[in-house]
Amino acid sequence: MPSETIEAERIGPQLSLDEIRFSPAVADRFETLYGTEDPPSNGAEWVDAMQDAIEAERGRPPTVEDLCTTPGGEHAFEGPETEQTYICVLDPLAYPFLTGETGTVRSTTPVRGATVEFEVREDGLAVSHEDAVVSVGVSDHLGHIDEVTVETVYRQVCGYIQTFEDEAEYERWAADAEAATTPLPAEEGVALARETARTLFEAE
Repeated sequence: MPSETIEAERIGPQLSLDEIRFSPAVADRFETLYGTEDPPSNGAEWVDAMQDAIEAERGRPPTVEDLCTTPGGEHAFEGPETEQTYICVLDPLAYPFLTGETGTVRSTTPVRGATVEFEVREDGLAVSHEDAVVSVGVSDHLGHIDEVTVETVYRQVCGYIQTFEDEAEYERWAADAEAATTPLPAEEGVALARETARTLFEAE
């Protein structure tokens, strides 16, 4: 275990998953993707849908080993004991809450190629860009889904969870993205990662 561990309740805004809202377009797309009875319109309903899909396929909740790592990814976690890159920014943001390891998440923005940093300390959070935004989205090209698998979710969702320097960069990207998306203030994105780590994942 790392020598310094985080105090999760002191990192990021104190929002519950219920308080993190998605646009109607994103909620409708989640309904199609996961086959839910109602559109998942907030973080809690989205996590419930993910949990059902993962446990149906794998028979267990996810663990830290299930995070979407990839060589040379645009989103990285760097800590005293760990350096790893990921497909989407929520995974490195969730990592410190799953392991207790402090560190810095560095995310490359998709339009300007800038680096937004999230410094996760044992008792707080610092974001390099005051107006930074994290997007959540779902592809326009869902097609016919007989059975939602983890791979399907990765393919249809992960590419649309991005970081931006500000709302203007997000709007430029969203205008051309073939997806329904919702922008969240960066610290709210951290809260989404924190609460997802608490709720969805199996404890270490």
